[in-house]
Parts: sequence; C-alpha cells; structure tokens
Amino acid sequence: MALRGGLQRVKRRVEPVHFQIFDCYVRKEWPVKEVAQAFRVTAGQVYLIKNRLSALVATEVRRLEASPQP
Repeated sequence: MALRGGLQRVKRRVEPVHFQIFDCYVRKEWPVKEVAQAFRVTAGQVYLIKNRLSALVATEVRRLEASPQP
C-alpha cells in the first residue's frame, strides 16, 4: 500500500515524461534501449531518471510508513 502511495506522490512531483520513462523501464521492465528509443533519450538518461525517481519513491514510502494510520 505504501509503495502505491509513494509512486502516486512522486508522479505528481516530477515531469510527466520522466515518470513515463521510469514506469516503462522499472515497472513494465522494457529494455533500456527500447525506452531510450521510444522517448528519444540516451541510455544514460534512462538510468539517471531511474535512479533519481527510485530514490524519491523510497523516501516517500518511508514517509508514508512512518506516518500514523487512521
């Protein structure tokens, strides 16, 4: 549950195309070359976006897990 919430929070905070790249590479497990071609970016950019958004998601998940549940 916290993961879903963390993803939604990050999705609202970042550029839509960055979240799409993250979604295709991480969640849909497209090969990096396919993601890079589809979004007209370099493989390095795909890796960078993945790392940055992964860190943001992890932070949001920790934040959600630490907050009291109603």
